[in-house]
Amino acid sequence: MKHKLLLLFFIPYLSFSQSTLGKAKESLSKSSKSVSTTTRSSNSSSEDDDPSFFELFFESFVLELAYYTTLGVAFGSADYTEINPYPYYNGDGEYTRDFHDDTQSVNFKIGANYLASRVNGLEFNAVFKPLPIIGLEFSHVNFSEKTLLNSESLPISSFNVNYYRVREDHFSLWWGIGGTYVGDSVDTWGFSYNLGLDVYPVKPISLHVGWKQSFINDDKVNVFKSQVKYHIRKTALYTGYHNFRLGSETVSGLVLGVEYTF
Repeated sequence: MKHKLLLLFFIPYLSFSQSTLGKAKESLSKSSKSVSTTTRSSNSSSEDDDPSFFELFFESFVLELAYYTTLGVAFGSADYTEINPYPYYNGDGEYTRDFHDDTQSVNFKIGANYLASRVNGLEFNAVFKPLPIIGLEFSHVNFSEKTLLNSESLPISSFNVNYYRVREDHFSLWWGIGGTYVGDSVDTWGFSYNLGLDVYPVKPISLHVGWKQSFINDDKVNVFKSQVKYHIRKTALYTGYHNFRLGSETVSGLVLGVEYTF
């Protein structure tokens, strides 16, 4: 009898304890045909859908900033540059106008980072630059979460073509467009755009800020990244803060990562 009473006590808890990734997949799977009026009028849902500071800031200024940097109004003309074998080679950052035998026009960089949060994330990324002004960027992040009943996962892959409009000795800025695929039960492709900034203030430290927004069905996947990197020749160790808006859910936390430049 006691076991039955305990079971009756926990049934409501178990039925309403949906995981964060479960809620994210549910919201990202919805299209305009499946959105109910009751969900729209729910107070709790409206609170979850309120945009964060990062979303308000970047959605307001990202297109305008990309517009100005593309035309060269804000930062001047796009002079020819080449790529150093690694950041802070000969004192410069990633790009240089001090051409010599070691500078190059092709660059390849790979990296990985781990997000420590209530929902863990393991991300792999790679950037190939066939030209100093063009970058082909690929990233894949797999989110995992353990719940009381089972475990959840959500893989997200994206590919972007980046235009490195500003390439100075100690900072670079780019924007790009591409596509994002959300796997598992969502199984949907969506359009994405991104914006990024790298600053090399003093050897061996650099700063990175990035923003990416993807449109999946009637919802969005937003990614904000801020990192501090420590460069050891071709290797960089970094830490920082990543914020992911996965549909109706937010996952954020400290990251630890490493990247290598070829």
